Amino acid sequence: MNNLLSIVGGNLPADDRSVRLFHGRGKKLPGFEHVTIDFYKPTLLITLFKEVSPALMDTILQSVVEIPAENILIQKRFLSRPVLEVFKGSIPDFAVAIEGALKFNLKFGEFQNIGFFLDMYLGRKWLESMSANKNILNLFSYTCSLSVAAMKGGASQVVNVDMSKAALSAGAENHRLNNISLKNVKFFPYDVMNSWGRIAKPGPYDIVIIDPPTNQGDSFKVERDYYKIVKRLWDMTTDDALIMACLNSPHLKSNFFIDLFSEYAPEFEFQKVIHSAFHSMEQDAEEGLKIVVFKRATRATLDIKTPKE
Repeated sequence: MNNLLSIVGGNLPADDRSVRLFHGRGKKLPGFEHVTIDFYKPTLLITLFKEVSPALMDTILQSVVEIPAENILIQKRFLSRPVLEVFKGSIPDFAVAIEGALKFNLKFGEFQNIGFFLDMYLGRKWLESMSANKNILNLFSYTCSLSVAAMKGGASQVVNVDMSKAALSAGAENHRLNNISLKNVKFFPYDVMNSWGRIAKPGPYDIVIIDPPTNQGDSFKVERDYYKIVKRLWDMTTDDALIMACLNSPHLKSNFFIDLFSEYAPEFEFQKVIHSAFHSMEQDAEEGLKIVVFKRATRATLDIKTPKE
């Protein structure tokens, strides 16, 4: 109990930014591996990925009693249909995540995801710093938080692609929330794997973001389909283009990408790995979110080989 209370209190920010107060999935506190606690001021969200005993639940709740939260919500993700319970206050009709100067709409309720992922903070920060005057492709864009960061960083255009029209609509609202004009932002409700002609048309791209769910049913499976995207990067990118290859899987590590690019896109050179915003809370950062950055070599410096078909 004292350990959890200390961790939660120690991660409470002095400002209004949204943060993860406890990341049990990082496996640093035995017995709490299936618990996360996030604070989107004034709403605290406790997520349970496995059923816990009443005693453990009491310990979790006692650890947050001093947090200045108007609402304390408990999401039970271990159920076949996740349930959101109210421990204190109510489920807010309007809520936002705050990340520096950026804001993102949140939707608490019947959905498993609330529309925003805190672990991508370092990825958004890096992208914002690299986006000036860049034409950017954002594959599997979900609610377009990376597009918001890129446009704030001065991108000339961002093309967001996602199968979900509802997610793209939420993405458009996120841009409006940040006073970003949609003039140079596109939203394509396409199946990435079957729409390459339409996706490539606004290119060539200076930055490509690939951020799929680990398993999107039959439409996309990482180990089955990721290489198919990698093979197409040469034809849709500019010299010196940057690739953000993202994945949140405890089973596939950064080397998965490095090997994939080495085999299917050797013209793209490994640059660095950006880990989850929670990496300091993780026993093994490679089990969390991984963003592996690659850079395309210029035609002038390459002994150009025909990309593999």
